[in-house]
Amino acid sequence: MSVLLNLESVSKRFGYRTILDNISFTLNAGEFVMLIGNNGAGKSTLLRIISSLMKPTNEKISFCETNQKEFLLEWLQIMGSITHENRLYGDLSSIDNLRLFGTLYGVEELKLKIDEILAKIDLTHVAQLPVRNFSSGMTKRLMIGRLMLCQPKILILDEPYTGLDQHSFRWFQQYLQEFHQRGGTVFMVTHQLELGLELATRVLVLHRQTIMHDISAAGLSMDQCSAWLEE
Repeated sequence: MSVLLNLESVSKRFGYRTILDNISFTLNAGEFVMLIGNNGAGKSTLLRIISSLMKPTNEKISFCETNQKEFLLEWLQIMGSITHENRLYGDLSSIDNLRLFGTLYGVEELKLKIDEILAKIDLTHVAQLPVRNFSSGMTKRLMIGRLMLCQPKILILDEPYTGLDQHSFRWFQQYLQEFHQRGGTVFMVTHQLELGLELATRVLVLHRQTIMHDISAAGLSMDQCSAWLEE
């Protein structure tokens, strides 16, 4: 497997408060990694660092075995993310948001693909409505639609199931499965352990600001994951 991302002794502090401490792991191409941990463990901070939305206190990160700064633009071009910030334009409609991102990423046959994606994420009926008027679930579906349109090679996902109804759970789960089967790489934070374990090949447990467990997901149960979180 080729190495996509390598973190070595990465930490993050805000003043005297340590958010992440001595984080080290490697993400290889084709892996589906689920990161779990209790609230306040530093999961979202770690994802923001991986997504280049936040700088660590000490920088020992390489992308595709290349210095982070030297490969940053290429990394952003192959990565798609869902974070707590939706990064959509509230005054624009679904169509206009997708058209903007599709143009930036050079998506071909853009109009046709936008129509197809709006149908898949069940937003065709509100395609002209400003996104600021969307519910949290509709906003999350549009964020997923943006991923589907831009077709990244790596997904960085922070609680992607939040706000989705049961029907949306299933088609999003199918999308993630197909993305991974096509060779895509996923790094996901979720409290939905059952859904995560359906797809994950590896599980990281973040506890007290550091990685406490790094284990294959094969044969791993929800009970074992829950037990780690209760330690």
